Amino acid sequence: MAIEPRKIVEEALALLNEVGIDKLSTRKLAERLGVQQPALYWHFRSKSVLLDAVNSAMVARFHTARVPKPGQAWWDFTIEYARSMRTTLLSVRDGARLTAGTRPSATDFADAERTLEVYVNAGFSAEEAFNISISVTRYVVGYVLEEQGERERHEEDGVRETDDPMAEVAQFPLLHQALLPLIAQGTINTEQVFESGLNYMVDGMKAALLAKQSGKASEPRSK
Repeated sequence: MAIEPRKIVEEALALLNEVGIDKLSTRKLAERLGVQQPALYWHFRSKSVLLDAVNSAMVARFHTARVPKPGQAWWDFTIEYARSMRTTLLSVRDGARLTAGTRPSATDFADAERTLEVYVNAGFSAEEAFNISISVTRYVVGYVLEEQGERERHEEDGVRETDDPMAEVAQFPLLHQALLPLIAQGTINTEQVFESGLNYMVDGMKAALLAKQSGKASEPRSK
């Protein structure tokens, strides 16, 4: 029975949400689709290539701010991109692990070109723009890896009503003071921490660009 690649990817994404990335196998996927494993390899030569396609499908479905809008300020795009990507990775089970292990597609390269353009137009070099793009992306992926790992740990261990999340740090006054406003419903307010880290990054980028522009302005013109 012939099967379309799109159908394979859709079912792979659904299976990922059910069993997680460690238990997702081409055997289980073939059984789900009612085909033999070789039918999958006709379209995807390996599981890694299939996961690349699943990642692309996840991004296309959930990542609504992959590229800057016309006239959008680079810092607004950076924040919107990061938030959108975090939402995307949290929308799929093991989303961060999925995207961390996949290779970019031709569409990803086209999106990257438009992203670099908004930074270069603002005054960053192409290399600086690339470093910004990679740093923001990896900040989000790493952050969500921790979030999803913590979520899985809580699901496995459970949280008792008598658990006091501050008890372990009571003897460390600075840590206790820092964590107290972040604790919400027995765990860290990861939304607030994510936003703080993102703003630190953007503020640093703004400062670097300002210093670069100020340095150029102070350079004597060659005669």
